[in-house]
Amino acid sequence: MNLRDLSYIVAVAEQGSFIKAAKVCNVSQPTLSGQIKKLEEYLGNQIFERSTKSLSVTKFGEQVIEKARAITDDADQITKLSKENSDPWSSPLRLGIIPTLGPYLIPKFFLELKHKIPGSKVFFDENITENLLRKLSSGELDAVLLATDVDKQKFNNIDLFEEPFWAAFHKDSNLRNIDNLKSSDLKKERMLLLHDGHCLRDQALRVCSPKDIDIEQNLDTRATSLETLINIVAAGEGFTLIPALALQSSWTTDMGIFVGKINEKQASRKISLIYRKKFAKDKLLKELASMIVEQSPNTVKILLNK
Repeated sequence: MNLRDLSYIVAVAEQGSFIKAAKVCNVSQPTLSGQIKKLEEYLGNQIFERSTKSLSVTKFGEQVIEKARAITDDADQITKLSKENSDPWSSPLRLGIIPTLGPYLIPKFFLELKHKIPGSKVFFDENITENLLRKLSSGELDAVLLATDVDKQKFNNIDLFEEPFWAAFHKDSNLRNIDNLKSSDLKKERMLLLHDGHCLRDQALRVCSPKDIDIEQNLDTRATSLETLINIVAAGEGFTLIPALALQSSWTTDMGIFVGKINEKQASRKISLIYRKKFAKDKLLKELASMIVEQSPNTVKILLNK
């Protein structure tokens, strides 16, 4: 009894025909029938009852086929595992990314990935940090791109780059006249924030702490996307903090918005690639990390040690 014989009986059970099963297994029908007959003789019991008009599975055969299917499935998984280790890009990578990073980072490295590894497939999940970490823990995602520190006992991380924050404000704002912008300069303007759950909201409040701003006047707008905040600013209402990668978007030239870099050490966020400790494709992720930083603009500080 061998793996080939087990695959033959599974094929017959699934196809309901020796002729069809032989085609699926890419062998002649007499060869397949002969091997199954030898297996039945070895086991001392019939797996299939044959007649000129019908084919049925015996009670004993049902039990054998169930176990044979489990064995062949496991063998297929071993083959798949071997292929993935020799070519880790042969199966899709499920990558999570936060909404304030996805629209600006994905176009920069994805084309390069498809150029270097044409057969690669990446499935993206854009979500808030809490949901991405939950999916990463459960195995729904293979890795996530975050701007938040995580539990290093539970996850591995590859630090990619440090991304400065810029203040985005309307062309008529008084901030336009300040050359060396500090967080304290922003306290007289209305600050627009993303809704709770977005890490950029918390990061913005660390840069412009509540002591520097009028809470009641400034924190009453909570949007679910950076683009919404930008459009409110374009309408002449307040300012918002923008990560450096977002400066590549068209709104910087055609919406009447000006930007100024906040010249303080804490006015930045660190972008990292996070994955589970036991994830087998760490070589693939290191390759991905290199491609990401290679395509990053000079507005960010590269942290990855190649």
